[in-house]
Amino acid sequence: MAYLIAIYARVSTEEQAKHGFSIAAQIRECQELVDPQLTLTFVDEGVSGEILHRPALEELRLKIEQGEVNTVVCLDPDRLSRKLLHQLLLTEEWEKRGVQLTFVHGDYSKTPEGNLFYALRGAISEFEKAKITERMCRGRREKARQGRVLRDFQIYGYDYDVEHEQLVVNRAEGIIVKKIFTWFLEPPPGVKGVSSIAKTLTYQGVPTKRGAKQWHRQVVRQILSNRTYLGEFYQNKWDTTNSQVRLRPFEEWILIPCPSLVTVDVFNQVQKKLSVNSRS
Repeated sequence: MAYLIAIYARVSTEEQAKHGFSIAAQIRECQELVDPQLTLTFVDEGVSGEILHRPALEELRLKIEQGEVNTVVCLDPDRLSRKLLHQLLLTEEWEKRGVQLTFVHGDYSKTPEGNLFYALRGAISEFEKAKITERMCRGRREKARQGRVLRDFQIYGYDYDVEHEQLVVNRAEGIIVKKIFTWFLEPPPGVKGVSSIAKTLTYQGVPTKRGAKQWHRQVVRQILSNRTYLGEFYQNKWDTTNSQVRLRPFEEWILIPCPSLVTVDVFNQVQKKLSVNSRS
């Protein structure tokens, strides 16, 4: 079997937008160290370096496991991973299989000095990434405190005014939202309950926010439970750091007033009925 050389390149959406990192440029620099005719190229585009399980990286690891690759060339350790732990995990895994790892920028060798340099570089990269993330989060929180909606959250019944960074009522969808609340509290003939409302909207050909033809009961239930229709849109609800999603404490939520579509009395009646139905 002829052993092949693998070139691995990666760029995240954020890096591509902010720094203009190019996959083609990474591959070109890597090819200067090897014979292009003997290489396989593995590319993860638009994927964060904090994630270990990336499609192209997984394919490369499989090729190494099958003994088809004996050399990996990468532009620098940051392209391999933004996390020091992942960098060390991959290098140890490949070294055990006799695979040589080469970086275009940043020498890596099996000496104590080389290992220390590599570990320090990974730690600094991880620290810089954490600082960038914190600055971005701080900036988003500040914009939210100023009463600005950060992006289009695709909330049924509303459109996103990009110029003023606010939620505005979508007249056609707003009418449907009011119907859903009314039908739930005062069911017309043949329409009773969340599932029945979803089927009726589907039958009537009402498109969802994303233009789908079919409504699901979960979507209807989410609309009935969404406090945005009271004029209370909250930002900073979810913490997505550390590759996890968790709900922040209520005191950290940031309220952005928006046009209401239902009254407080109607909304409270719906929540009470939803709670009774859930218990039943």
